[in-house]
Parts: sequence; C-alpha cells; structure tokens
Amino acid sequence: MNKYFIILLFISLITPTQANAKAKNHPLTYYGAVQKGKIIPWKEAQHLLLKGKKFTVIDMDTGLSFNVQRRAGNKHADVQPLTRTDTAVMKYIYDNHWSWNRKAVLIPVKGQLIAASMNGMPHGAGALDNGFPGHFCIHFLGSTTHKRNHADPDHQMMVLKAGDNLEKFVSTATPEQLIQLFLIGVKQQDETLLKAAVGEKQLQQIYSKVKKIEALNYKKEEIEEKIENSPLVVKGKVKILTIAVEKGKGQTSLSMEFDLERSAVNDLWEIKQVNFK
Repeated sequence: MNKYFIILLFISLITPTQANAKAKNHPLTYYGAVQKGKIIPWKEAQHLLLKGKKFTVIDMDTGLSFNVQRRAGNKHADVQPLTRTDTAVMKYIYDNHWSWNRKAVLIPVKGQLIAASMNGMPHGAGALDNGFPGHFCIHFLGSTTHKRNHADPDHQMMVLKAGDNLEKFVSTATPEQLIQLFLIGVKQQDETLLKAAVGEKQLQQIYSKVKKIEALNYKKEEIEEKIENSPLVVKGKVKILTIAVEKGKGQTSLSMEFDLERSAVNDLWEIKQVNFK
C-alpha cells in the first residue's frame, strides 16, 4: 500500500490532537522517533539542498513528513510541496489551517538529519500542480529574510529546538535572551520553548494565561531593565510592553513583568516569576 494513502487514511480518521499523541507512539515515517538534527549553517545547507532538489521535511513534534522541492531563495530556502498529497499532510500538521507560525523540522540528506525551521503560510509564486498557492520558507542556522537581510529570531530558536540545543542556549543566556526565548514561545505557542525559558513548574502556573494569546508583537527597545547586585544573589526586574491578541478580546496592550535571579555572578540566569498586567 502506498505510504501517502496510509497517511491520508489516518488523517481522515483522527483529530489533530489525537494525531500529535498517536504519531509520537506510532510514527508515520521512518524518522518520527528521532529527537534531534544536526545544526549546520545556511552557507553549508544551501549546497546540500540545491535549487531544484527534492527532499523530505519532517515535523519534529508529530513525526509526520511530506516531500518538497526547493524552487528559489538565496538567503533561505523557498520550497513547495511536491504533490497535493504533500500539501494535505503539511496543512494537517498546521491543524488544517495555514499559519505563519514556525515549526522545528528535520531534513534527511546524505545520511544525516539537518535541523531547520519552517513556516506554514503559502505566499509569493508557485509553479507546481500541488494545490498550494505559492511557496513557503525553510530557515537554517544563520539564514536571513529576503527583505530585511537579518536572521529571524523565531526561526533561529526553532533551529536550536530541532538540534536539541535549547539547554545549551539557556546555560549562557543573558536576561534579555531568556525573556526573548519566552516571548517567542508565547508567540509560536510552543511548549518546548516555554519550558526551556521558565521551567515546567512555573509554566503550569501561567499556562492558562499564555494559551489565551493568539498573536504577540514586541520590540527589543521596549525592554526596561534594572539589575541589582548583592554579595550572594543577583536579581533583576524587566518590564516589557507588548501588543497581544487574546482569544475573545481582540488586540490589547499587555505588560509582562519578569523577575530574574542567579545565585552568583557567574551562574546562569533564571526567570523566577512572570506577572501579566
């Protein structure tokens, strides 16, 4: 039986929530059980995935995979699903609606799995008979956007997730970097990023508030930082003003106040508390 027929049959019988749980226990691809990929820079990845090359994209969270072709893109890969079946699987990964949200993905090439990040929104031009109105983007370490010529922090954090490198990132993170990790986790509604930023126990306390936020916009220069030093403990308080879209409320201004602490000057920072106002 054709692999894609099996995937589509499975999709027709279960909900997206069930798919996430079942795919982890019974991967629908050969790669679903793999936990991480190899992080390589874009300047290397673009030569492994030359324009015109066909390859597989594996969603790290579910293990579901689909096939694509790199059609364009010099600063990151602009790709299209190969067939209508591939488009259906990709849309299913995004809970059956297209989204700009980033997802950590793995790409098998030359006997290795490469860590990457994709978005799920058709845009621009598309040329394949695949039912996908445009192309979507796949980013790698150090890849940049086409218009602004800088790395997208959300994509870069997903690359770290795909490479199982979040713990290392947190171990050397500044207060600003920790908070950015948390905000990206909120914006992308990604539990793995949120846990890395604040820990599982604190996430349980604020998760109901976080889940209400459907979209988030913030600017780096809006961070107000005050760090206090004492002989034993280093404490900090950071206030960030954001524009959020909350379920049932629409767009609203939201203030987040972070209490940070580390036990010594050379120790790692921890977010001790997040207050929403």
